[in-house]
Amino acid sequence: MLKPVILIGGTAGTGKSTLARELSSHFAIDHRIGTGFIREILKSQHSEETAPELYRFTFRAERPIDNLVAQAERLRPAVTSCITRAKNEGTSLVIEGNHLLPALYRDAPVDIFIVLSAPAPEEHFRRLHGLSHSKRQTTTSDFENVRRIAVWLQTEADRCGIPSMLYGDNLASFVDALDRVARNGRAV
Repeated sequence: MLKPVILIGGTAGTGKSTLARELSSHFAIDHRIGTGFIREILKSQHSEETAPELYRFTFRAERPIDNLVAQAERLRPAVTSCITRAKNEGTSLVIEGNHLLPALYRDAPVDIFIVLSAPAPEEHFRRLHGLSHSKRQTTTSDFENVRRIAVWLQTEADRCGIPSMLYGDNLASFVDALDRVARNGRAV
């Protein structure tokens, strides 16, 4: 597979950014973007009054899953446009983020879509405060919401037939999955 388009979903602290960076390096991926940055772009075009769901972290919302779904639906046209551009231009792309909901992207024209599972609570908490988000401050309530979102995303991945994996030091497993896709077609 010369120019794959890859989606990596999962809640905060599951290793999406790390895996995207490693895959980008390993496969010399042309472009990598996180849905959090797409959300920031959209915020620049909307006020808090016109798009309140964009103005809070999903794990800080009163109803975190509802807020995640609202954000994801708002971001979908932009994410879909990025996928279309990559396909039309023949460029490789990794998009990662918690906004990549299985129900919204299960039929996306990508080479692989995977949802990262949450690790055990202690490891998950450590990752949530890792190098990718070194200035992120979270409360106990935030972490409980992150865990709640993780369970919901896992259930959605299972329901929609999207593969999920725990990410640790297992880049080789993801490389193997991409190699299988290259030989056999899209992984679902």
